[in-house]
Amino acid sequence: MTDPLLRGAWLLANVVEELRRLGLVVLAVLAVAAWAWPAPASPGSGPVYFARVDYVLSVKSNVSLLLGEDQVKEIAAPPSPPGYRLYYMRVSFASGLPAGVALLKFDRKVEVGGKVVSLVSYDGVVKLAALAPNATVEAVVTTYYVKSRWLQLRDGEIELQVEEPPPPFTKDDLTVRISIDNHAPYKVVDVKGPGGESLLGSEYSPDAIRVDPKHVELSFKYFEPSSYRIVVAEGEDYILPSSFLLVETAFHNDTLRPGEVRRYAVPEKLGWKSLGALVVLYSVAPLSGKSGGSAEVVGELVDYAYMKDESVRIRAASLLVPDLNLRVWVRAYIVFGGWFEVRNGMRAALNVMYTPILIREAGAWEPDGVEVTVRESDVRDACAAYIVVQAPSYGRIAGIVTPSGDEVGGLSEGVLPWGGEYRSVRVFENEAYVQVKAFNVVEPGRYFVKIDWQPVAFKLVDDEGRPVAGAIVEVHGPLNATALSDRGGVASFKLYKPGPYSVEVKFKGVTVAAVTLGSIVSTEVPLKCRVYRVSWLVTDAWDKPLEGVEIVVRSGDALIARAVSGEGGVAEVDQIPGGTFTIQMTYKRVSAVDVEEINASGVRKAKLDVFLEIPVLGGVPLTTLETLAATSLMGGCTLGLALVRRRKASSVEEISLEE
Repeated sequence: MTDPLLRGAWLLANVVEELRRLGLVVLAVLAVAAWAWPAPASPGSGPVYFARVDYVLSVKSNVSLLLGEDQVKEIAAPPSPPGYRLYYMRVSFASGLPAGVALLKFDRKVEVGGKVVSLVSYDGVVKLAALAPNATVEAVVTTYYVKSRWLQLRDGEIELQVEEPPPPFTKDDLTVRISIDNHAPYKVVDVKGPGGESLLGSEYSPDAIRVDPKHVELSFKYFEPSSYRIVVAEGEDYILPSSFLLVETAFHNDTLRPGEVRRYAVPEKLGWKSLGALVVLYSVAPLSGKSGGSAEVVGELVDYAYMKDESVRIRAASLLVPDLNLRVWVRAYIVFGGWFEVRNGMRAALNVMYTPILIREAGAWEPDGVEVTVRESDVRDACAAYIVVQAPSYGRIAGIVTPSGDEVGGLSEGVLPWGGEYRSVRVFENEAYVQVKAFNVVEPGRYFVKIDWQPVAFKLVDDEGRPVAGAIVEVHGPLNATALSDRGGVASFKLYKPGPYSVEVKFKGVTVAAVTLGSIVSTEVPLKCRVYRVSWLVTDAWDKPLEGVEIVVRSGDALIARAVSGEGGVAEVDQIPGGTFTIQMTYKRVSAVDVEEINASGVRKAKLDVFLEIPVLGGVPLTTLETLAATSLMGGCTLGLALVRRRKASSVEEISLEE
């Protein structure tokens, strides 16, 4: 290709196509543990949301394998450093997996142009076998390790501490990712460095920091371990769907003169939500000493995603036509918000290309995944369209089934030949996207994204940390469900619809715990219930323990507990809910009713008005009033004798009697 202008146009076309794919990867599949459970919200305080922080270390090594016929070779990940766990291992083949090599063990693969270029393993083991003698495999093994923590979200700045990784790793091996659930009413506004400066300017490499309204990724090849701040804003408008259809329309084009500044409104579409725009700035011009300078994009939230600035030399067949030296300058930004501004600081004209990024909620959540139906009318005006699913952290994408029945979810990443175009697919943990339209190629119909949900188990314990069995646990939110806690105090749910949930625990008909969960940060949720171990020490009028007293605890007409005192006068209820109850105590023919508040474990003292018992009548108890009435019939001496005998029999306290 000898025509300089054609050559420049060809280079630009390739760069733009690369940027289109880059933009979608950055936007649609966003950065995603050893769990520590933060305190859930107290009743009535509303849901509390958290951001997950993943500290990711990576290490690379080269592997050369010589496989004999029918020989199996294993590639294993090195041990995890202290405090980290294995995240995943990627085995990459520069020229694709050689022919004659079979894949025996892996979790996902990366395909480009029909070639397997990488294998992904979540347990750190990949096995290969030779189908022909003397097969040679050259690979680069990259192993990733992760440790996670959670930061509570609030309107304003959130501090993020980053420390040096354990040796032999260095800061250059560290990447930190911050993730916010789509259903959380928060968005990222800015990222600040240790000195309070914004890190979102064009002075940093595009590889240094990536950002969108729900995610931040920092590469510490470019930064120092220190204290950083993530600025977030709170509002219901910042909630995003967890499954949606995303479309890109045709690019708009414009040209800015040297030094010109121009503001653009992001185009909108009825029935769709505008996330922002993919913006490409470029200049292809003859190399000149006066062709320096730069340009940038500013807006509400801007991710500086790509850059290229290089000289290109175009030569003819001979010196008949001298070399043409061109400066090819390209920058790409992903802008979030309703507007952006382009500032041309170059000494040459600047070309601007931009396309809006539009989303619309789509999909029906089911226990084993989410079903999304795409109609041709949905994507008629789109140049590219995608189904995007971002599930909560306790769901893992297991597969994607297209309307034609093809299963593409076994890919970690793929660019697949598709009707004369290419279909992009990517799956990572709880996130996935699949392209449904590429220019004139479209596949409408029913797509199903399979998701393996980890059950969320609520572990109920009483005031002493013992399991609470037989409690009714009610979950309300996007999904409503009820379960009974088992002998271990556990009630499990498959919460397959993303969103905040309220949880209420009822024990013996009384609410003993109530929490609201904005972010589910662990699949094991401990809930301390207002359930207590309570004993009553029942004595008679002389403080002597009474055996055989029946204690009945009621809430209105509902029976809460029943117990009978033993030889020491103690009646124990092993587990009783907290609250205000009616307590009825009955000893033979004597009874008493009281109202008590139960709010702690322990022994409570109770006294029944049993003044004496008449053995000759089978131990019939008499109250104090009945005894006084009997005095007039029995005479003072007889009563005095009875009282003296009673005093000698008391084992609790000696009582002095006066005539």
